[in-house]
Amino acid sequence: MSRSLSHSTQNEIMSWAIGLVLISVPMPYTFSSIALAVLGAVALMGMGHRQIHWRPSYLWPMLLFGLIVLSLFWTQDLGKSLRGIGRQLPLLVMPLSFLFWPKFDQKVWHKGVFIGGLAGALLALFAVARAALRSVGQGDYSPFFYHELVDFWELNAIYVSAVSATYVLFFWLVYAPEKGRSRRALILGGIHLGFLILLSSKNIILTTLLIGFVAKAYTHRKRLKRLILIAVVGVAAVVALSQTPWGARWAQQQSTPIADAWTCEGFTDIYPWTGTTLRVFFTRVFVEQLSEDQAWLTGYGINAGQAKIAQGQNRYFVYCGYNTYNLHNQYWQTIFELGLIGGVLLVVLLLQLARAGVKRRDWFQLGFALLMVALMVTETYLWRQRGLIHFMILYLALTAAVNLNSEPLQIQSLSSRAKTNKPPQITP
Repeated sequence: MSRSLSHSTQNEIMSWAIGLVLISVPMPYTFSSIALAVLGAVALMGMGHRQIHWRPSYLWPMLLFGLIVLSLFWTQDLGKSLRGIGRQLPLLVMPLSFLFWPKFDQKVWHKGVFIGGLAGALLALFAVARAALRSVGQGDYSPFFYHELVDFWELNAIYVSAVSATYVLFFWLVYAPEKGRSRRALILGGIHLGFLILLSSKNIILTTLLIGFVAKAYTHRKRLKRLILIAVVGVAAVVALSQTPWGARWAQQQSTPIADAWTCEGFTDIYPWTGTTLRVFFTRVFVEQLSEDQAWLTGYGINAGQAKIAQGQNRYFVYCGYNTYNLHNQYWQTIFELGLIGGVLLVVLLLQLARAGVKRRDWFQLGFALLMVALMVTETYLWRQRGLIHFMILYLALTAAVNLNSEPLQIQSLSSRAKTNKPPQITP
């Protein structure tokens, strides 16, 4: 950046750049493009000063993008693959932007995530208020749950759940421990947790609560009795919710034997599919198609595997409406399109994030990594623009941030600089 900008101004710009990207994730796609342009503008200022700050974590998404480009040589559908490359551009553009950012400490991404979390809480309140109005008009409670709660801006309940779960972990594990902020953390974290529960993603809810409980139990061992009490209250709340549409959706998952999806040789249009059985069946298609075509090494090319998925479904007379569905598993979808090497790069990407969290003893970073690991079992999160941008901005911000000393991370107040009236000291 320009020499005329102080450290505090640089940090402010970077925090807002991170925050704007997070704000843009659930908004219409035009806003995420604008937010990515802001990241690029920060990088341009760094380029003007000829500064490059390389991090090993930048390599893995760039290699994954390189493999995506190489898949053009063996793709089953060149037109679809070219469109797929455009959708995956953040894997290259975002690491290149961070490459030219000045070094920054933990407080920069703390403030950026707080900005995104505050905007996310306002969006959650808007969605609930909108659902209340629709519920009065319809005479039932269905607008409060799952996709109906966020059926604006072409939003998907699972992707919004992932964003809200991130903020739950942030306010619980990062913001709450800061002196004088526990009340705000309780309010904002509570809004996101309530919103997450209404969105009804079993996988994300259970993973988030488990990560949060384990982290708190580990870091506050003297308060374990209080945490157990909170867990008991939580279980009671889940039992109470079982009488709502939220509970009915959970119970529905048990209505079809899972084994049928793996062994049945033919299905009818009225077969009672659930989210779980569909994913088991997609795993069956994944294994059978790659084995039949001997395509484990290369896959079918980025964004070019849908015809093969439909072929596997038609073989078993699955309802044709599901032919447009992908494998709903990021690991399988990556291998299906990019081969085993693509799958390895994806796993390394997640391990890099988790390793950095363990090394820094940062429960939020480790928790976010585990959340993504669990989410990608049921969703092709990185193959959608919202999911990719959400993951990449946090992956880059968390792994690029510099510890101010060699000691384990200590959460510091975002306003400490104002109290001391001194600019933060950036480690060279």
